[in-house]
Amino acid sequence: MNMDVLDTNILALVGFDHTRQDDYFPKPVTLRDGRNAIVWVHNRAGHGILDPEFWQSEDFYEGQYREEFSARTGTKTPPAEHLKIYNELNEKQFGCFSQHLNRKTKYLEIGCSFGGILNRVARVVEVCHGVETNKEDAAFLCQQNRKAKIFNTSFEKAELQKSFYDIAVSIEVLEHTFSPRDFLVKCFSVLKPGGILHLEVPNHNDILLSTYKENGYEKFYYHKAHIHYFTKDSLLEICKECGFDGHVSSFLMYPFFNHVWWSQNHTPQDCAVSALSTPKPANNTPTGNTVNEFYKRTALEYERMINEYALGDCLIFQGRKTYTQPS
Repeated sequence: MNMDVLDTNILALVGFDHTRQDDYFPKPVTLRDGRNAIVWVHNRAGHGILDPEFWQSEDFYEGQYREEFSARTGTKTPPAEHLKIYNELNEKQFGCFSQHLNRKTKYLEIGCSFGGILNRVARVVEVCHGVETNKEDAAFLCQQNRKAKIFNTSFEKAELQKSFYDIAVSIEVLEHTFSPRDFLVKCFSVLKPGGILHLEVPNHNDILLSTYKENGYEKFYYHKAHIHYFTKDSLLEICKECGFDGHVSSFLMYPFFNHVWWSQNHTPQDCAVSALSTPKPANNTPTGNTVNEFYKRTALEYERMINEYALGDCLIFQGRKTYTQPS
């Protein structure tokens, strides 16, 4: 395979044939598992596509994915524990679209995982559907939430009613798909006219990757399960190409003190519990509480600054289905 020029067949396969072969350059990267790989990066938009040599098969997500990628480094984390670990984050993510929900809303979540967000939605709406490939997560969610209907299959294979849903939400899924275009076209087909699409994806302009000095983060950031690396421009463009009118904003998942950790230690924290938390280092005294509040204010100010420059570790697209889909 010629690693100097991107194969045009790849662009067609991933649904980025609105871009040109010579728009991309090969970026050598080291994946999280230590292998050397190539990410093809768009010169203008900065979108990255992992070379197909390193893609995982679709059945990888039925079980093996959770074996390798969990909240605790080096060990599989069961769904019930994931639910507790990500509780505060899931509440924050839910808050990014909850204003669009009411009792009559017909809701679809694509990649609902262990139910941290879907469970919150189910308390508000009457029709709550989820699609989840992972067998263990889907079984756990079915036990925990009898109200929701769960399709234990890929989104591509899920038999969903067309023009049915008022809102479709997908958190950290689009980057895993072979073709974001095919994914978005199906989102268009299942949403009502004017229906809302809410997407969250990792940001290829993540500040730890794009701005910080060498800190080891790049070898953690790129990994075999992510085929696509979106920027604000590339996410907005592909959504528009597929018939959605909206905007992209920055979202900071991992806070200031996680970034301090990376800067000082050049390695990930060993558990998402600590990585997602702002520490309270002082005791419960008037002076100690002042210190703890200072830590909290610092983290919030940092988050505000990072999101202002669209350099959060995640991007959110939120928009509406237009009445006609581009051909």
